[in-house]
Amino acid sequence: MGRWEYLVRVFALDKEDEVVVDYVTREYPERNWKEMVIYDPLTLEAWLNQCGREGWELVSLEPAEKQGKNGEIGRVYADATPNWARFYLCVFKRDTGKME
Repeated sequence: MGRWEYLVRVFALDKEDEVVVDYVTREYPERNWKEMVIYDPLTLEAWLNQCGREGWELVSLEPAEKQGKNGEIGRVYADATPNWARFYLCVFKRDTGKME
């Protein structure tokens, strides 16, 4: 049986991130990243594909609205209020290639 290693990251939807700009310019040349809405889902797609190119497989994704000063992330639940997310806690795994 192989061994797994894990990667846990919080990605913020940010259209001006360098990884996002490079990805959108390369993969969607008909789109101008400057005209994207600020929290466009393509920003998350860019990061997920970057991790995939490095051999990481996404195994979990949890949305969150806020990230605290100590790194914690959370959701705000209020009746009759939309819960928009711009932070995503992502867990990835990849096989180390080592056998037990």
